[in-house]
Amino acid sequence: MKRVLTTLTAGALALSGVAMLGVSAASADTTTTTAAPTTTTTLGPPIQGTNPLPVYMQVDTVVGGGGTGILKAPIGCAMTNEFYVGQTVVFRMSGVNVATGGTPLTPKNVKTANVVVPGIATPFAMNYGNHGTVAFWTYGWNTTGYPTLGVVNFQIVVTTKAVPAVTKLHRVKVGTKWVNRRYVVTPGVGSKTYTFTQTGTATPSQLTLNAIPAA
Repeated sequence: MKRVLTTLTAGALALSGVAMLGVSAASADTTTTTAAPTTTTTLGPPIQGTNPLPVYMQVDTVVGGGGTGILKAPIGCAMTNEFYVGQTVVFRMSGVNVATGGTPLTPKNVKTANVVVPGIATPFAMNYGNHGTVAFWTYGWNTTGYPTLGVVNFQIVVTTKAVPAVTKLHRVKVGTKWVNRRYVVTPGVGSKTYTFTQTGTATPSQLTLNAIPAA
């Protein structure tokens, strides 16, 4: 199986406009240098998009426990995007609400967090809970009976809760009288829906279901 992390962020290493020198000995007393050809790489847009991010999500998939024979995971919670039909895909998600100052995505500020799988009418509701000594969102999908092989273009859809504005009273003098005036300390943030998708990533990095090999 390919052990590939499926995540909202990706990095690329490229050489762009870099001239490299190769050195070869012409004699005991002289050397010559040859400039390597200059290469230019055109980079695609960032996987996160080009607009400011109100919400950031990190997503990956691991193989769940259970199963026998070839369906039995050699290591529980092994990070992978390649599965046999019949294995359990565990979707994992964590993130922050940038719009509210980088608040972690927890049930305190998340109304719903769902996994949407093509061909399955009802989204899977993710659960927030402890895993080891930390907590994050998960859902285990048993793929038994899923009719389509190949790439599964799942999505994770998060709807945040509305955050009311924080206000404070301030006494000001109007004419000869002191009155209370309320001013906004932190503006409110409305409920919004955000979607993670693996669209645009290389096919080998996408969630893939494979048939069980013939005996």
